[in-house]
Amino acid sequence: MEVEYVRHGVPLADYKLIKADHRRQHEAVQVHEWIQRQLAKAPPWSEERWERMRQLLGPPTPAWELQRWRLRLYCGHVIEATRSRKSPRPDRGGRDKERCPECGLDPAVIVTFEPLGPLAEPPAQNRSRKPRRSTRTPPADRRSKAELVAENNALRAELEALRDQA
Repeated sequence: MEVEYVRHGVPLADYKLIKADHRRQHEAVQVHEWIQRQLAKAPPWSEERWERMRQLLGPPTPAWELQRWRLRLYCGHVIEATRSRKSPRPDRGGRDKERCPECGLDPAVIVTFEPLGPLAEPPAQNRSRKPRRSTRTPPADRRSKAELVAENNALRAELEALRDQA
């Protein structure tokens, strides 16, 4: 499955913020502050709970499954970030904001973006190896296809004879 990556604006060019950018930033700040208040009320997690969460999330995403993006943030700084290669845009799936490493604005919504390419190439697969055929033997009570076809034909003949009698 090939993904066609989308570009929105030119991150390295001058950019004038529009009303929608200000509105999205304001909403992102409000949501961020609400989440911080809720987290402050919650009891801290035990190490056991953190370990269960790590197990649920699984191992980190391999580098070849990540796409590099150049992002211009609300604060005006341009950064490079990675996202899943499955998504055509870096601002979807709850990842429409970043913490700016230059000025510390958190959250900073993404206002323009462009794809840069994969973070790493996938490992080379050995194409010369053919899938091995199973050497497993079927169970002794398993009938062959020919036996099943013969039984099916016999049952059809018996059914036809019963229909003729009726």
